[in-house]
Amino acid sequence: MSGVVPRRRLRTKTGCLTCRSRRKKCDENTPACDRCLLSGRSCQWPKSTDLVDRRYASHPESRYGNTIETRLSLRSESASQGQATYGLEVAISRHFIDKYYGFLLLPGCHPVFHLGWIHEIQELMINEKSLRFSVLANAASHIHNINDSSSMQQLALHYYSEALRGLASTLARPKSSRLANHNGILMSVMLLYLHGCMGQATYLDIPPHLNAAIHILTLRLFNAPLNISRPFDRLAVESVLYQIFLVSTGLWSDQTPLADFDHNFWMRAEKLLEQSVMFAGQSNSINSPVLGVPVPLFRLAIQAKHIYQVSPAYNMQALSELRSEVEAWEAIVLCDKEIDRLGVDELPNRHKSYYEDASYLYVLIISLLLEQISACSRMNASETHQQDLLGRKPPAAAAIDNWQIKKAIQIIKRYQDDNDWAGCYMGSWPVYTLGFFLIDPEHIEVIRQDLKRRWESTKFMQITRFRNDLEGVWAARARLLCPPTVDHASMSLESM
Repeated sequence: MSGVVPRRRLRTKTGCLTCRSRRKKCDENTPACDRCLLSGRSCQWPKSTDLVDRRYASHPESRYGNTIETRLSLRSESASQGQATYGLEVAISRHFIDKYYGFLLLPGCHPVFHLGWIHEIQELMINEKSLRFSVLANAASHIHNINDSSSMQQLALHYYSEALRGLASTLARPKSSRLANHNGILMSVMLLYLHGCMGQATYLDIPPHLNAAIHILTLRLFNAPLNISRPFDRLAVESVLYQIFLVSTGLWSDQTPLADFDHNFWMRAEKLLEQSVMFAGQSNSINSPVLGVPVPLFRLAIQAKHIYQVSPAYNMQALSELRSEVEAWEAIVLCDKEIDRLGVDELPNRHKSYYEDASYLYVLIISLLLEQISACSRMNASETHQQDLLGRKPPAAAAIDNWQIKKAIQIIKRYQDDNDWAGCYMGSWPVYTLGFFLIDPEHIEVIRQDLKRRWESTKFMQITRFRNDLEGVWAARARLLCPPTVDHASMSLESM
């Protein structure tokens, strides 16, 4: 095209706008450079219009202006579409970093967990297709939950499908035998089960992704002396255990859990975490990026729910052992003792109180479940009748003056104006489960408002599933307590 000077693009040699304004050298990593990531600053990049070489910019007196503006080829149109797609992916990736990622780890854990994982995600997603699309799927799904955008949900599912294809392609490579040490694959699988948990339409896909993560961690950590030396490995183990907890407990209205409880893997992982403290002398809240609550409490909750709901024909010896282990935790709660002690150089903060109170709530829920199980076992009833009393039903309402109820409501009321508590997932399951034990309208409203704030803060579908399940049971109980009145006069008229 003679006589036409193309709009030349400038490379971003000077890096992001944030580093430019601070006169700092930028490594130009996208979507966030290392310097901004480590300093906690927002990494701002030039828009596409800022990258035009202004020596050839169009203006009224420019001899190139009209020619450039009026000549548009199919090739440049295709490039424009590619640029728009890239820009959209960058924007969605920014949402993952700036908004979504902060909800995945606990607020009081050591910064090395937060910074280390997001830094490695950004490095690996450049070359790992499955990881890149897993990130995009989670972020797009979260944007959909916030904005209720159907197009963004379709895009999230497209990214999800691309992540699965990328994962299959990676595993088909000849060198896929290095699976055990391939962080990109493990991260992608973790984000895929998180998409099922936090997003929409892939909830039933969680078990196969979770099993893949369990397989990778087994190859990586359990075929060698039990020890964790890298922060990400501990993060991954805790993430998998928490997801095992969620699918093993499921919803109280479910006829069966989403997945069976792998007791063998859990006990090995629990022992591994106990022996592998990353920051010796520091509190559990510093060392635990995902669980926070002591690991045995999750296991006890799974076992108690299994006995209550899945296997009423329980083994009395197993119940007795469970009861003994829970009594030690009950004593801590009754005496208001600390579950997690601060390290010598740690200062008290509200995040520490989240860990303590969430742990208390787990103990109280387990205690309530065992009380109802014990009450049933004391009845001179047949196994069939026990099945009717427990079976697959949600927990029955407990007495209003029950000590566990009083303590739990006191804890939840303490945070009724705390948005950070609402954004911390540690308390979600015990708050949800507590709702089934309640009969007092005031107490029910406390739980309803807590879950409402959790949804408003996180926009995670796991909270919606909890809320809907609980509201359904509350509505059914209300109908039983106050059955609709029958207008006999109307009925007699209709029969005439």
